Amino acid sequence: MNKKLVNGKVMGELESEIMDIIWGHKETVSVKTVADILKIRRKIAYTTVMTVMARLVSKGILIRRLNGSSYLYKPKVSKDKFIAKTVHNIFSSSISALGDEVLTHFVKEIQKVSPQKRQDLLKILDNK
Repeated sequence: MNKKLVNGKVMGELESEIMDIIWGHKETVSVKTVADILKIRRKIAYTTVMTVMARLVSKGILIRRLNGSSYLYKPKVSKDKFIAKTVHNIFSSSISALGDEVLTHFVKEIQKVSPQKRQDLLKILDNK
């Protein structure tokens, strides 16, 4: 089984920081913009940011387009949709690999949710 799915980690720390910056912008962003923001928080090379953003494109998390001599980037999906899809993939993979054990833990967690919240969740499922 994929190690990233086992521990729930989908992106590395730097990838997550970069995505948070990009999700926080309304418009497309350049590597320079992201690197400048990151440099406020940590010492990091422009080329490192460029490499990580290119990997995020390869992973299908970012979309890039050429603008003159440089690329502009935007997220493929919103942060909420990304998280929902990731949780779904982790859950589905876990069920495939571990079956009833995962379902048992999931049901136990659902039982901790208030009755009203469970009803709200069931309504959402009925609408899909």
